[in-house]
Amino acid sequence: CINSVQLYGPTNASPIIGNVAKMAREALHQQQAKDYFILLLITDGILTDMDQTIHMIIEASELPMSIIIVGVGDADFSDMERLDSDDRLLSIGNRKAKRDIVQFVPFRDFKNARPDRLAAHVMREVPTQ
Repeated sequence: CINSVQLYGPTNASPIIGNVAKMAREALHQQQAKDYFILLLITDGILTDMDQTIHMIIEASELPMSIIIVGVGDADFSDMERLDSDDRLLSIGNRKAKRDIVQFVPFRDFKNARPDRLAAHVMREVPTQ
């Protein structure tokens, strides 16, 4: 059990999303259709590469992968809510995601809940993605 963790920035998500997208793309080209990738990102703040992250998510939206973001702490997570495009597909410029592949969960909403409630909420959207 981890009692204490100190997180610090900058927080760049696009490189890891790109790495997982590359693995998903390779699996897709190798006809390994049974492979599905889930990336879990835990963050305590604002992404410093938001535009690049949006581009990577849009690119990854056609691949067999999902991204789960858990926000820890009391930061403003409005950018994460934007990435979790439940109301409309994520877009930037003239590029638009093929589907919603991001699930954002603020940990503070589950801080005093049973761990299985957090797990259920985190995985809630994955089957429909």
